[in-house]
Formats: sequence, C-alpha cells, structure tokens
Amino acid sequence: MELRGGANREQAFAVASSGAACAADAAEDLVASGGAAKGAEEVLALRLCALTGEFYRANAESFSQTRQSPWQGWVRLLEVVEAASGQEPLCVLDLACGNLRFERYLAGALPNRMLSGYAVDNCDPLVEAGERNESDALSRMSFQNLDAIERLSAGCLREALEAPDASCDLAVSFGFMHHVPLERWRVELLRALIAKVRPGGFVAVSFWRFLNSDKLARKAKETTIRARAELGIPELPPNDYLLGWQDTQGLYRYCHHFDEPEIERLLAMVADSADLVSRFEADGKTGNLNEYVVLRVK
Repeated sequence: MELRGGANREQAFAVASSGAACAADAAEDLVASGGAAKGAEEVLALRLCALTGEFYRANAESFSQTRQSPWQGWVRLLEVVEAASGQEPLCVLDLACGNLRFERYLAGALPNRMLSGYAVDNCDPLVEAGERNESDALSRMSFQNLDAIERLSAGCLREALEAPDASCDLAVSFGFMHHVPLERWRVELLRALIAKVRPGGFVAVSFWRFLNSDKLARKAKETTIRARAELGIPELPPNDYLLGWQDTQGLYRYCHHFDEPEIERLLAMVADSADLVSRFEADGKTGNLNEYVVLRVK
C-alpha cells in the first residue's frame, strides 16, 4: 500500500492546510451565529468522537484480531456492482477502512479485476495491522490518514478527501456511520462519498442496528449508564449509546442505533444526486444487525 511520501506527502499537506482553514471558518461561523444550543450539541458530539478515537487507538490490536472475516452483506453488494460493471478495472474509495478487511475481501472475490483506489482512516495502528497481510491488490491502494469527524465538523469532508471528484467506481463506508453523532454530519458524509464517484458508479454504506439484538441492547444500556457516570457525560440523544470492549476498563466508543425513519430521511436528503438500487439487512447471527443501502450516482 502506498503510504504518505513524495508527491503524496505534498498533496496530503495541501489537503490538511485546506481542511485547517475550513475548520477555522466553521468555528468563526459558529461563534458569529450565536447559536448556543448548536454549539453545545457539537461540543458533546466532538467529545463523544474523541472518546471513540482513543478507544480504537488503545484497542487496535485486539479489535483487529476479531475483525478478519468478511461481512455477509458484502457478497450481496458485489452482486449489484458486478452485474453493472463486469470485468472493468475497479477504483474504490473506502472511508474508515480500519484494518483493510474490505480491500482484502475484494482482492479475493475479484481475482481477475484490477483494483485500485483510496483507503482512508485516522487510526494508523488498525491500518498497520491490516497491512501485515498485504496482497498485490493492496499495493495499488493509496492510504490517507484523515480525521473524517474533524472534517465533518468543519463542513469540508469532500474537499479533504484526496480522491478526485467523480474518479471512483465504488465508494463505501462500513462500520463507521454509527460513530457519526449528528444527522447533518451523516448527510455530509453521504454527499462526500457520492461526489467522489463517477455517474453510474455506486455508493454503499452500512447502518448498525445493534438494538435488534436483545443481548447487545441490554449491554449497550448498562454500559452507557456506567460510562456516563464515570465520565460526567450528560444524557444522550435517542438511540445514542456508549459501548465498551471485552474486559477493558475506562475506554468507550460512541455508537448510534439507526431506526428506519432515520435511514429514510438520510436517503431522501441525497435523492437529488443518487438513486437507491438496493437496500437489505445482513450480518450477525440473526442476519439483521446491519442495514445496507446501495446507491447509484446520477
């Protein structure tokens, strides 16, 4: 995998500079608006995201070890993509790529297709864990270290992503949307992915629905009560929770359970730029812990 260096380093510096300027503008706008409620909402959201970032940095190795097998939903996704694109080269953008599990799955599932693209994450230890199993296909992926939440807060995720607009055949984000705490940020994330895909290409996103599991729902409620007491966090919005990891103490990740109306609203807000071509549940023992949406860019 191509890491930061040479021309890539210069490009990353330019992107970072642009993102920093955008963040400063967004902060000024927030102060100028005088919106105390909006400010408090974002302060809490950023605090929750900071907890999540620390959680993954601290647990990267053990977390990666439990995240090796492909998701069941990816098989159905590829059925849609393959039916439309045949054996053409495939350029992919993976936002919040983690340990590169999706890239390894693609390399194995599509051995006769030329894979390339962009893998984006801000947790180097997770990515490095995935690189230990690097294949030839991964060597054609360019890795960008980017804090997507920071850019969403600044309102400039699209500009911060190194992938040029309309350059990819497929843009995905799996296991990340539930870490994005505000609906307007979720909409911007979807719009950024859509912007990076050529007309006729695909965007696929998963929405975690962990309250569908009685066991996970019970654990989420118990852990959230404990975490809020430990950290002095105010009451969270509906469907927002704090989850732990194995027997680790004091580290929590923010997670949001998506209900049907929320997903419907998100799809409606991007309907001007992408059509829904597939929507299905998959994953977990019950086969319904993730809801996938597959969009085709107009």
